[in-house]
Amino acid sequence: MEMAPAKASTKPVRLFLQENLDAQGRQIPVEEKVHAIIRFFERETGVRFEPIILPWKRAQVETLNGYGVIYGFSRSVERMKQYHFSQALITEKVWAITYGRPKPAFKSVEDLRGKVISIGRGFSHGLEFDQARGTVFTVEEDSASTAARFKKIVAKRSDLMLWPVRNMETSKEVEDYVNKVLIPQASDLELQNKIFDVSDKPMFYDTVHFASAKGKYEDVISKIDKAIERGMRSGELQRVLKGYH
Repeated sequence: MEMAPAKASTKPVRLFLQENLDAQGRQIPVEEKVHAIIRFFERETGVRFEPIILPWKRAQVETLNGYGVIYGFSRSVERMKQYHFSQALITEKVWAITYGRPKPAFKSVEDLRGKVISIGRGFSHGLEFDQARGTVFTVEEDSASTAARFKKIVAKRSDLMLWPVRNMETSKEVEDYVNKVLIPQASDLELQNKIFDVSDKPMFYDTVHFASAKGKYEDVISKIDKAIERGMRSGELQRVLKGYH
């Protein structure tokens, strides 16, 4: 018989979340879907979380120093030496976004050879990305402002940007999302009427995890793993994740 989730603990565990900024550099509130995910894990683990929004590199340092758990983290060769990862919560497709004609025909990692790629500061996009970084292509880590990153590819200061998207299967879906949702939300005059292209297929596949420093909060990660397993079996976790882009 499956055990019920434990009662909530009294002392909250700090849960470090990625900071996102608007065009004016102001912090954007965490989307409601992330709060729904946190509530799911609080119910299922009995752990109370204290969400803390930080610049992504600082969130990683705070986690590594043993001050809490990080959410939305992807694996890399170096990270796996220092962090204890949960099971994968989500698999993301990582797409290339470009601007201008002709649209590049990116189909494989080799097509990115010699390119300058914009990614978010402190980001990795999985193990295959990690292996190609600095050898196949050059990476520039940019600000947490979505608008600033889009303006950089318009200005040709990078060849493309990588954008991870969950729960979308086709290039057309992602392109519509970028041009009809992300760009209008950026509210930046310089991006008005700009149309961006999305690669015909994902460039990378990445997984999203909770993580802690090795030897720290590993009991919490174990509870999260059990919650993921229960939630996947019952279908509740899939319902919580639906519409999470």
